[in-house]
Amino acid sequence: MVVEALWASRYDSLKVRAWSFTKKFDGKAGFGLGYARAYLSALVDLEVIDRGADYVSALAEALQHAEEVYNSKGYSGVVDDYRAVYRRWLEADRSKLVTAKYLRGVLKADVQKDNVKEEFTVISLFTGAYGLDLGFELAGYRTTVALDVSEDSYKNLKANRPKLPFLLGDIKRFSTSDILKEAGLKPGEVDVITGGPPCQPFSPAGKRQSLKDPRAAPLMDFIRVVKEARPKVFVMEEVPGILSARIKHVPIRERGKRPLRSEEQPGSAWRVVLEELGNTGYRIAWKVLNAADYGAPQTRERVIVVGVRPDLNRPPAFPRPTHSRQPVGLIIALKPWLTLAEALVEIKDHIGFIPLPPKYVKFMQYVPPGGNWRQIPDELKPEAMNAAYKAGGGRMGFYRRLTWFEPSPTLVTSPAMKATMMVHPWEDRPLSVREYLRIQGFPDTWRVVVTVSRAYRLFGEAVPVPLAKAIAETVREEILNKI
Repeated sequence: MVVEALWASRYDSLKVRAWSFTKKFDGKAGFGLGYARAYLSALVDLEVIDRGADYVSALAEALQHAEEVYNSKGYSGVVDDYRAVYRRWLEADRSKLVTAKYLRGVLKADVQKDNVKEEFTVISLFTGAYGLDLGFELAGYRTTVALDVSEDSYKNLKANRPKLPFLLGDIKRFSTSDILKEAGLKPGEVDVITGGPPCQPFSPAGKRQSLKDPRAAPLMDFIRVVKEARPKVFVMEEVPGILSARIKHVPIRERGKRPLRSEEQPGSAWRVVLEELGNTGYRIAWKVLNAADYGAPQTRERVIVVGVRPDLNRPPAFPRPTHSRQPVGLIIALKPWLTLAEALVEIKDHIGFIPLPPKYVKFMQYVPPGGNWRQIPDELKPEAMNAAYKAGGGRMGFYRRLTWFEPSPTLVTSPAMKATMMVHPWEDRPLSVREYLRIQGFPDTWRVVVTVSRAYRLFGEAVPVPLAKAIAETVREEILNKI
Protein backbone atom coordinates (compact mmCIF):
# COMPACT_ATOMS: atom_id res chain seq x y z
CA MET A 1 0.00 0.00 0.00
CA VAL A 2 2.88 2.39 0.81
CA VAL A 3 4.50 1.70 -2.57
CA GLU A 4 1.16 2.20 -4.37
CA ALA A 5 0.64 5.50 -2.55
CA LEU A 6 4.12 6.69 -3.57
CA TRP A 7 3.48 5.75 -7.21
CA ALA A 8 0.11 7.54 -7.13
CA SER A 9 1.66 10.64 -5.60
CA ARG A 10 4.42 10.63 -8.23
CA TYR A 11 1.96 10.33 -11.09
CA ASP A 12 -0.26 13.07 -9.62
CA SER A 13 2.73 15.38 -9.59
CA LEU A 14 3.75 14.48 -13.13
CA LYS A 15 0.32 14.94 -14.69
CA VAL A 16 -0.05 18.39 -13.08
CA ARG A 17 3.37 19.30 -14.52
CA ALA A 18 2.24 18.02 -17.93
CA TRP A 19 -0.90 20.16 -17.82
CA SER A 20 1.14 23.17 -16.75
CA PHE A 21 3.55 22.65 -19.65
CA THR A 22 0.87 22.23 -22.34
CA LYS A 23 -1.09 25.21 -20.95
CA LYS A 24 1.78 27.50 -22.00
CA PHE A 25 0.76 26.89 -25.61
CA ASP A 26 -2.98 27.37 -25.19
CA GLY A 27 -4.24 29.89 -27.74
CA LYS A 28 -0.95 30.12 -29.61
CA ALA A 29 -1.32 30.38 -33.38
CA GLY A 30 0.25 27.56 -35.36
CA PHE A 31 1.66 25.50 -32.49
CA GLY A 32 -1.08 25.44 -29.89
CA LEU A 33 -2.27 23.24 -27.06
CA GLY A 34 -2.93 20.21 -29.28
CA TYR A 35 0.58 20.30 -30.70
CA ALA A 36 2.05 20.61 -27.19
CA ARG A 37 0.13 17.49 -26.13
CA ALA A 38 1.34 15.63 -29.22
CA TYR A 39 4.94 16.75 -28.59
CA LEU A 40 4.96 15.59 -24.99
CA SER A 41 3.18 12.35 -25.88
CA ALA A 42 5.62 11.56 -28.69
CA LEU A 43 8.50 12.06 -26.24
CA VAL A 44 6.82 9.62 -23.85
CA ASP A 45 6.36 7.05 -26.63
CA LEU A 46 10.01 7.29 -27.62
CA GLU A 47 11.13 6.76 -24.01
CA VAL A 48 9.03 3.59 -23.86
CA ILE A 49 10.18 2.33 -27.26
CA ASP A 50 13.88 3.17 -26.95
CA ARG A 51 14.49 2.37 -23.28
CA GLY A 52 11.62 0.10 -22.32
CA ALA A 53 10.65 2.59 -19.62
CA ASP A 54 7.34 2.22 -17.84
CA TYR A 55 4.82 4.95 -18.66
CA VAL A 56 5.28 6.97 -15.45
CA SER A 57 9.07 7.03 -15.75
CA ALA A 58 8.77 7.88 -19.44
CA LEU A 59 6.48 10.80 -18.63
CA ALA A 60 9.01 12.08 -16.08
CA GLU A 61 11.84 11.95 -18.65
CA ALA A 62 9.70 13.52 -21.36
CA LEU A 63 8.72 16.40 -19.08
CA GLN A 64 12.29 17.06 -18.05
CA HIS A 65 13.35 17.20 -21.70
CA ALA A 66 10.43 19.40 -22.80
CA GLU A 67 10.82 21.82 -19.88
CA GLU A 68 14.56 22.16 -20.51
CA VAL A 69 13.93 22.96 -24.18
CA TYR A 70 11.29 25.54 -23.30
CA ASN A 71 13.36 27.17 -20.54
CA SER A 72 16.48 27.43 -22.69
CA LYS A 73 15.08 28.10 -26.18
CA GLY A 74 11.50 29.27 -25.59
CA TYR A 75 8.48 28.76 -27.80
CA SER A 76 10.38 28.57 -31.08
CA GLY A 77 12.79 26.03 -29.59
CA VAL A 78 9.91 23.73 -28.69
CA VAL A 79 8.47 24.07 -32.20
CA ASP A 80 11.81 23.09 -33.74
CA ASP A 81 12.31 20.21 -31.30
CA TYR A 82 8.79 18.94 -31.99
CA ARG A 83 9.64 18.59 -35.68
CA ALA A 84 12.72 16.50 -34.85
CA VAL A 85 10.87 14.42 -32.24
CA TYR A 86 7.96 13.88 -34.62
CA ARG A 87 10.29 12.53 -37.34
CA ARG A 88 11.80 10.11 -34.85
CA TRP A 89 8.33 9.07 -33.71
CA LEU A 90 7.24 8.34 -37.30
CA GLU A 91 10.27 6.09 -37.80
CA ALA A 92 10.00 4.29 -34.43
CA ASP A 93 8.69 0.75 -33.99
CA ARG A 94 5.41 1.62 -32.31
CA SER A 95 4.39 -2.04 -32.10
CA LYS A 96 6.43 -2.01 -28.87
CA LEU A 97 3.84 0.24 -27.22
CA VAL A 98 1.90 -2.39 -25.29
CA THR A 99 -0.55 -1.03 -22.72
CA ALA A 100 -0.57 -4.08 -20.46
CA LYS A 101 3.23 -4.14 -20.31
CA TYR A 102 4.19 -0.51 -19.91
CA LEU A 103 1.26 1.21 -18.17
CA ARG A 104 2.82 0.41 -14.81
CA GLY A 105 2.89 2.75 -11.85
CA VAL A 106 -0.66 3.93 -12.50
CA LEU A 107 -3.46 3.03 -10.11
CA LYS A 108 -6.87 2.13 -11.55
CA ALA A 109 -9.62 4.66 -11.04
CA ASP A 110 -12.41 3.06 -9.04
CA VAL A 111 -15.72 4.10 -7.50
CA GLN A 112 -16.30 2.59 -4.08
CA LYS A 113 -19.66 1.88 -2.46
CA ASP A 114 -20.41 3.98 0.63
CA ASN A 115 -20.67 2.03 3.86
CA VAL A 116 -24.12 3.32 4.79
CA LYS A 117 -27.47 1.71 5.37
CA GLU A 118 -29.74 1.53 2.30
CA GLU A 119 -32.58 3.54 3.78
CA PHE A 120 -33.49 5.85 0.90
CA THR A 121 -35.50 4.88 -2.19
CA VAL A 122 -35.19 5.88 -5.84
CA ILE A 123 -37.57 5.73 -8.78
CA SER A 124 -35.56 5.81 -12.00
CA LEU A 125 -37.20 7.37 -15.06
CA PHE A 126 -35.43 7.42 -18.46
CA THR A 127 -33.00 4.92 -16.97
CA GLY A 128 -30.72 4.49 -19.99
CA ALA A 129 -27.43 2.81 -19.06
CA TYR A 130 -28.18 3.18 -15.31
CA GLY A 131 -25.20 5.51 -14.73
CA LEU A 132 -27.16 8.09 -12.73
CA ASP A 133 -28.87 5.43 -10.64
CA LEU A 134 -25.75 3.35 -10.11
CA GLY A 135 -24.20 6.43 -8.54
CA PHE A 136 -27.17 6.65 -6.17
CA GLU A 137 -26.91 2.92 -5.51
CA LEU A 138 -23.23 3.26 -4.54
CA ALA A 139 -24.19 6.10 -2.23
CA GLY A 140 -26.53 3.82 -0.30
CA TYR A 141 -29.87 4.25 -2.09
CA ARG A 142 -32.17 1.45 -3.26
CA THR A 143 -33.66 1.69 -6.75
CA THR A 144 -37.25 0.45 -6.54
CA VAL A 145 -38.22 0.56 -10.23
CA ALA A 146 -36.65 1.56 -13.55
CA LEU A 147 -38.41 2.82 -16.67
CA ASP A 148 -37.21 3.37 -20.22
CA VAL A 149 -38.48 3.06 -23.77
CA SER A 150 -35.20 1.45 -24.90
CA GLU A 151 -34.97 -2.33 -25.16
CA ASP A 152 -31.19 -1.99 -24.88
CA SER A 153 -31.64 -0.29 -21.51
CA TYR A 154 -34.00 -3.06 -20.40
CA LYS A 155 -31.86 -5.98 -21.60
CA ASN A 156 -28.62 -4.66 -20.19
CA LEU A 157 -29.99 -3.62 -16.82
CA LYS A 158 -31.75 -6.96 -16.40
CA ALA A 159 -28.39 -8.68 -17.06
CA ASN A 160 -26.93 -6.78 -14.11
CA ARG A 161 -29.91 -6.22 -11.80
CA PRO A 162 -32.25 -9.10 -12.66
CA LYS A 163 -34.54 -8.57 -9.66
CA LEU A 164 -35.08 -4.85 -10.26
CA PRO A 165 -38.60 -4.15 -11.58
CA PHE A 166 -38.41 -2.55 -15.05
CA LEU A 167 -41.22 -0.86 -16.97
CA LEU A 168 -40.35 -1.09 -20.67
CA GLY A 169 -42.12 1.44 -22.88
CA ASP A 170 -42.88 5.10 -23.45
CA ILE A 171 -43.43 6.84 -20.13
CA LYS A 172 -46.73 8.28 -21.39
CA ARG A 173 -48.12 4.70 -21.36
CA PHE A 174 -47.67 4.41 -17.60
CA SER A 175 -49.72 6.21 -15.00
CA THR A 176 -47.97 7.42 -11.88
CA SER A 177 -49.97 4.88 -9.88
CA ASP A 178 -48.57 2.12 -12.16
CA ILE A 179 -45.03 3.29 -11.46
CA LEU A 180 -45.60 3.57 -7.71
CA LYS A 181 -47.22 0.14 -7.60
CA GLU A 182 -44.15 -1.45 -9.22
CA ALA A 183 -41.97 0.40 -6.74
CA GLY A 184 -44.07 -0.74 -3.79
CA LEU A 185 -44.55 2.87 -2.66
CA LYS A 186 -47.34 5.39 -2.16
CA PRO A 187 -47.42 9.07 -3.11
CA GLY A 188 -45.10 11.02 -0.85
CA GLU A 189 -43.07 7.96 0.22
CA VAL A 190 -40.38 7.91 -2.46
CA ASP A 191 -37.22 9.74 -1.50
CA VAL A 192 -35.78 10.59 -4.92
CA ILE A 193 -36.98 10.48 -8.52
CA THR A 194 -34.14 10.56 -11.05
CA GLY A 195 -34.17 10.97 -14.79
CA GLY A 196 -32.83 12.67 -17.88
CA PRO A 197 -35.86 13.23 -20.12
CA PRO A 198 -35.08 14.18 -23.73
CA CYS A 199 -35.66 17.90 -23.56
CA GLN A 200 -36.41 19.65 -26.86
CA PRO A 201 -39.47 21.88 -26.38
CA PHE A 202 -39.30 23.57 -29.79
CA SER A 203 -42.29 24.54 -31.89
CA PRO A 204 -42.76 26.89 -34.83
CA ALA A 205 -45.77 28.29 -32.99
CA GLY A 206 -43.62 29.70 -30.20
CA LYS A 207 -43.81 29.39 -26.42
CA ARG A 208 -47.54 28.98 -26.05
CA GLN A 209 -47.56 25.85 -28.19
CA SER A 210 -44.03 24.62 -27.56
CA LEU A 211 -44.91 22.23 -24.78
CA LYS A 212 -47.48 20.55 -26.99
CA ASP A 213 -44.68 19.55 -29.34
CA PRO A 214 -44.24 15.74 -29.18
CA ARG A 215 -40.54 16.29 -28.50
CA ALA A 216 -41.45 18.02 -25.24
CA ALA A 217 -43.65 15.13 -24.06
CA PRO A 218 -40.91 13.30 -22.09
CA LEU A 219 -40.22 16.43 -20.03
CA MET A 220 -43.91 16.96 -19.33
CA ASP A 221 -44.35 13.31 -18.31
CA PHE A 222 -41.36 13.59 -15.95
CA ILE A 223 -43.02 16.64 -14.39
CA ARG A 224 -46.35 14.80 -14.27
CA VAL A 225 -44.83 11.92 -12.27
CA VAL A 226 -43.07 14.34 -9.90
CA LYS A 227 -46.32 16.21 -9.24
CA GLU A 228 -48.29 13.02 -8.60
CA ALA A 229 -45.69 10.87 -6.81
CA ARG A 230 -44.50 13.78 -4.63
CA PRO A 231 -40.94 12.56 -3.98
CA LYS A 232 -38.94 14.36 -1.35
CA VAL A 233 -36.36 15.26 -4.01
CA PHE A 234 -36.02 14.97 -7.75
CA VAL A 235 -32.77 15.03 -9.73
CA MET A 236 -32.95 15.74 -13.46
CA GLU A 237 -29.99 15.81 -15.84
CA GLU A 238 -29.68 17.35 -19.28
CA VAL A 239 -26.99 18.07 -21.86
CA PRO A 240 -25.54 21.62 -21.72
CA GLY A 241 -26.86 22.41 -25.19
CA ILE A 242 -30.33 22.89 -23.71
CA LEU A 243 -29.13 26.12 -22.08
CA SER A 244 -28.78 27.89 -25.44
CA ALA A 245 -31.65 26.19 -27.28
CA ARG A 246 -34.41 28.29 -28.79
CA ILE A 247 -38.12 27.59 -28.65
CA LYS A 248 -38.42 28.72 -32.23
CA HIS A 249 -35.66 28.05 -34.72
CA VAL A 250 -34.21 31.03 -36.58
CA PRO A 251 -32.62 30.31 -39.98
CA ILE A 252 -28.97 31.35 -40.06
CA ARG A 253 -29.67 33.68 -42.99
CA GLU A 254 -32.05 35.72 -40.79
CA ARG A 255 -29.80 36.04 -37.76
CA GLY A 256 -28.37 39.51 -37.24
CA LYS A 257 -30.71 41.02 -39.83
CA ARG A 258 -33.71 41.67 -37.57
CA PRO A 259 -34.54 41.80 -33.85
CA LEU A 260 -35.27 38.36 -32.42
CA ARG A 261 -38.59 37.70 -30.73
CA SER A 262 -38.51 36.30 -27.18
CA GLU A 263 -39.13 32.73 -28.33
CA GLU A 264 -36.27 33.06 -30.84
CA GLN A 265 -33.69 34.11 -28.28
CA PRO A 266 -30.97 31.63 -27.30
CA GLY A 267 -31.96 30.12 -23.95
CA SER A 268 -35.69 30.64 -24.45
CA ALA A 269 -36.34 26.87 -24.34
CA TRP A 270 -34.52 26.52 -21.02
CA ARG A 271 -36.60 29.34 -19.51
CA VAL A 272 -39.73 27.39 -20.41
CA VAL A 273 -38.28 24.22 -18.87
CA LEU A 274 -37.51 26.03 -15.60
CA GLU A 275 -40.97 27.63 -15.59
CA GLU A 276 -42.64 24.23 -15.92
CA LEU A 277 -40.41 22.66 -13.28
CA GLY A 278 -41.26 25.55 -10.99
CA ASN A 279 -44.94 24.80 -11.48
CA THR A 280 -44.42 21.59 -9.50
CA GLY A 281 -44.18 23.77 -6.40
CA TYR A 282 -40.73 22.36 -5.60
CA ARG A 283 -37.75 24.51 -4.67
CA ILE A 284 -35.67 24.41 -7.83
CA ALA A 285 -31.99 25.04 -8.52
CA TRP A 286 -29.72 24.04 -11.35
CA LYS A 287 -26.01 23.97 -12.08
CA VAL A 288 -23.60 22.82 -14.79
CA LEU A 289 -21.28 20.18 -13.30
CA ASN A 290 -18.14 18.75 -14.88
CA ALA A 291 -17.71 15.03 -14.14
CA ALA A 292 -13.92 15.43 -13.98
CA ASP A 293 -14.36 17.65 -10.91
CA TYR A 294 -15.91 14.69 -9.06
CA GLY A 295 -13.45 11.91 -9.80
CA ALA A 296 -14.46 10.80 -13.30
CA PRO A 297 -11.55 10.39 -15.77
CA GLN A 298 -13.53 12.39 -18.33
CA THR A 299 -14.29 16.05 -18.97
CA ARG A 300 -18.04 15.82 -19.40
CA GLU A 301 -20.47 18.59 -18.45
CA ARG A 302 -24.06 17.98 -17.49
CA VAL A 303 -26.86 20.30 -16.43
CA ILE A 304 -28.18 19.04 -13.09
CA VAL A 305 -31.51 20.22 -11.70
CA VAL A 306 -32.37 19.49 -8.08
CA GLY A 307 -35.90 20.00 -6.80
CA VAL A 308 -36.87 19.74 -3.11
CA ARG A 309 -40.44 19.34 -1.88
CA PRO A 310 -41.39 22.60 -0.15
CA ASP A 311 -42.64 21.04 3.09
CA LEU A 312 -39.12 19.70 3.78
CA ASN A 313 -37.89 23.26 4.31
CA ARG A 314 -34.48 22.47 2.82
CA PRO A 315 -32.77 24.23 -0.11
CA PRO A 316 -31.46 22.28 -3.12
CA ALA A 317 -27.79 21.41 -2.78
CA PHE A 318 -24.97 20.47 -5.14
CA PRO A 319 -21.72 18.62 -4.46
CA ARG A 320 -18.49 20.52 -3.96
CA PRO A 321 -15.70 19.56 -6.37
CA THR A 322 -13.20 17.01 -5.10
CA HIS A 323 -10.82 17.23 -8.08
CA SER A 324 -9.38 19.99 -10.23
CA ARG A 325 -7.00 20.56 -13.11
CA GLN A 326 -5.42 23.37 -11.11
CA PRO A 327 -2.78 22.59 -8.47
CA VAL A 328 -4.19 21.99 -5.00
CA GLY A 329 -4.83 25.16 -3.03
CA LEU A 330 -3.86 26.19 0.46
CA ILE A 331 -7.41 26.28 1.80
CA ILE A 332 -9.32 23.66 -0.21
CA ALA A 333 -7.26 20.54 -0.95
CA LEU A 334 -8.45 19.19 -4.29
CA LYS A 335 -7.01 16.14 -5.99
CA PRO A 336 -5.77 16.38 -9.59
CA TRP A 337 -8.19 15.26 -12.25
CA LEU A 338 -8.02 11.57 -13.07
CA THR A 339 -6.61 10.69 -16.48
CA LEU A 340 -7.15 8.21 -19.26
CA ALA A 341 -4.22 6.15 -17.97
CA GLU A 342 -5.94 5.71 -14.62
CA ALA A 343 -9.14 4.68 -16.38
CA LEU A 344 -7.68 2.11 -18.77
CA VAL A 345 -4.97 0.37 -16.76
CA GLU A 346 -5.27 -3.39 -16.18
CA ILE A 347 -8.17 -4.08 -18.56
CA LYS A 348 -8.48 -7.80 -19.27
CA ASP A 349 -11.74 -8.02 -21.24
CA HIS A 350 -12.39 -5.35 -23.87
CA ILE A 351 -15.82 -6.82 -24.80
CA GLY A 352 -15.37 -5.45 -28.32
CA PHE A 353 -14.94 -2.41 -30.55
CA ILE A 354 -15.80 -1.36 -34.09
CA PRO A 355 -12.55 -1.32 -36.10
CA LEU A 356 -11.49 1.81 -37.92
CA PRO A 357 -11.99 1.55 -41.69
CA PRO A 358 -8.63 0.93 -43.43
CA LYS A 359 -8.85 4.31 -45.18
CA TYR A 360 -8.79 5.98 -41.72
CA VAL A 361 -6.03 3.75 -40.32
CA LYS A 362 -3.87 4.94 -43.22
CA PHE A 363 -3.91 8.46 -41.80
CA MET A 364 -3.91 7.61 -38.08
CA GLN A 365 -0.30 6.42 -38.36
CA TYR A 366 0.71 10.07 -38.58
CA VAL A 367 -1.12 11.16 -35.42
CA PRO A 368 0.66 10.97 -32.04
CA PRO A 369 -1.33 10.72 -28.79
CA GLY A 370 -3.03 14.03 -28.08
CA GLY A 371 -3.09 14.95 -31.76
CA ASN A 372 -5.70 14.98 -34.51
CA TRP A 373 -6.00 15.78 -38.21
CA ARG A 374 -3.61 18.70 -37.87
CA GLN A 375 -0.67 16.30 -37.48
CA ILE A 376 -1.41 14.62 -40.82
CA PRO A 377 1.11 15.82 -43.46
CA ASP A 378 -0.20 18.83 -45.40
CA GLU A 379 -0.07 17.01 -48.73
CA LEU A 380 -2.38 14.27 -47.35
CA LYS A 381 -4.88 16.46 -45.50
CA PRO A 382 -7.22 17.09 -48.47
CA GLU A 383 -7.56 13.34 -49.06
CA ALA A 384 -7.97 12.60 -45.34
CA MET A 385 -10.53 15.32 -44.66
CA ASN A 386 -12.43 15.43 -47.98
CA ALA A 387 -15.15 18.10 -47.85
CA ALA A 388 -14.34 18.93 -44.22
CA TYR A 389 -10.87 20.17 -45.22
CA LYS A 390 -12.20 23.62 -46.15
CA ALA A 391 -14.86 23.74 -43.45
CA GLY A 392 -14.60 26.15 -40.56
CA GLY A 393 -14.19 25.40 -36.87
CA GLY A 394 -11.56 23.46 -35.01
CA ARG A 395 -12.74 20.02 -36.18
CA MET A 396 -11.06 18.60 -33.08
CA GLY A 397 -12.74 15.19 -33.39
CA PHE A 398 -11.30 14.42 -36.82
CA TYR A 399 -8.62 11.73 -36.54
CA ARG A 400 -8.42 12.36 -32.79
CA ARG A 401 -6.02 10.18 -30.83
CA LEU A 402 -6.33 10.39 -27.05
CA THR A 403 -3.43 10.99 -24.69
CA TRP A 404 -2.65 9.18 -21.45
CA PHE A 405 -1.99 12.16 -19.19
CA GLU A 406 -5.32 13.97 -19.80
CA PRO A 407 -8.84 12.94 -18.85
CA SER A 408 -10.85 11.53 -21.72
CA PRO A 409 -12.88 14.05 -23.70
CA THR A 410 -16.64 13.65 -23.54
CA LEU A 411 -17.46 10.20 -24.90
CA VAL A 412 -19.33 10.04 -28.18
CA THR A 413 -21.77 7.44 -29.50
CA SER A 414 -19.79 6.69 -32.69
CA PRO A 415 -16.05 6.64 -31.87
CA ALA A 416 -15.03 5.14 -35.22
CA MET A 417 -16.54 7.89 -37.39
CA LYS A 418 -14.10 10.33 -38.95
CA ALA A 419 -15.51 13.44 -37.25
CA THR A 420 -15.96 11.91 -33.79
CA MET A 421 -12.98 9.60 -33.40
CA MET A 422 -11.91 8.39 -29.96
CA VAL A 423 -8.74 6.48 -30.90
CA HIS A 424 -6.61 4.65 -28.35
CA PRO A 425 -3.26 6.35 -27.51
CA TRP A 426 -1.14 3.38 -28.61
CA GLU A 427 -3.38 1.32 -30.89
CA ASP A 428 -5.03 2.18 -34.19
CA ARG A 429 -8.56 1.45 -32.98
CA PRO A 430 -11.37 3.26 -31.21
CA LEU A 431 -11.81 2.84 -27.50
CA SER A 432 -13.41 -0.49 -26.68
CA VAL A 433 -16.73 -0.96 -24.92
CA ARG A 434 -14.95 -1.92 -21.68
CA GLU A 435 -12.86 1.24 -21.96
CA TYR A 436 -16.09 3.22 -22.32
CA LEU A 437 -17.40 1.57 -19.15
CA ARG A 438 -14.19 2.36 -17.28
CA ILE A 439 -14.29 6.02 -18.33
CA GLN A 440 -17.93 6.27 -17.25
CA GLY A 441 -17.16 4.69 -13.88
CA PHE A 442 -18.94 1.33 -14.26
CA PRO A 443 -17.32 -1.62 -12.46
CA ASP A 444 -15.54 -4.37 -14.39
CA THR A 445 -18.24 -6.77 -13.22
CA TRP A 446 -20.85 -4.86 -15.26
CA ARG A 447 -22.12 -7.11 -18.01
CA VAL A 448 -22.85 -5.95 -21.55
CA VAL A 449 -25.37 -8.02 -23.51
CA VAL A 450 -26.17 -5.61 -26.38
CA THR A 451 -24.20 -5.30 -29.61
CA VAL A 452 -21.04 -3.21 -29.71
CA SER A 453 -22.63 -0.38 -31.71
CA ARG A 454 -25.61 -0.25 -29.34
CA ALA A 455 -23.29 -0.41 -26.33
CA TYR A 456 -21.39 2.63 -27.62
CA ARG A 457 -24.65 4.57 -27.77
CA LEU A 458 -26.03 3.28 -24.47
CA PHE A 459 -22.92 3.95 -22.41
CA GLY A 460 -21.74 6.93 -24.43
CA GLU A 461 -24.87 8.79 -23.31
CA ALA A 462 -24.66 7.70 -19.66
CA VAL A 463 -24.21 9.99 -16.69
CA PRO A 464 -20.71 9.28 -15.29
CA VAL A 465 -21.11 7.21 -12.14
CA PRO A 466 -18.67 9.27 -9.97
CA LEU A 467 -20.63 12.45 -10.75
CA ALA A 468 -23.92 10.71 -9.95
CA LYS A 469 -22.52 9.37 -6.69
CA ALA A 470 -21.34 12.84 -5.64
CA ILE A 471 -24.83 14.23 -6.31
CA ALA A 472 -26.45 11.37 -4.39
CA GLU A 473 -24.18 11.85 -1.37
CA THR A 474 -24.98 15.56 -1.25
CA VAL A 475 -28.72 14.92 -1.49
CA ARG A 476 -28.40 12.38 1.32
CA GLU A 477 -26.26 14.50 3.64
CA GLU A 478 -27.62 18.01 2.95
CA ILE A 479 -31.32 17.24 2.45
CA LEU A 480 -32.62 13.78 3.40
CA ASN A 481 -30.55 13.38 6.57
CA LYS A 482 -31.62 16.81 7.80
CA ILE A 483 -35.39 16.51 7.65
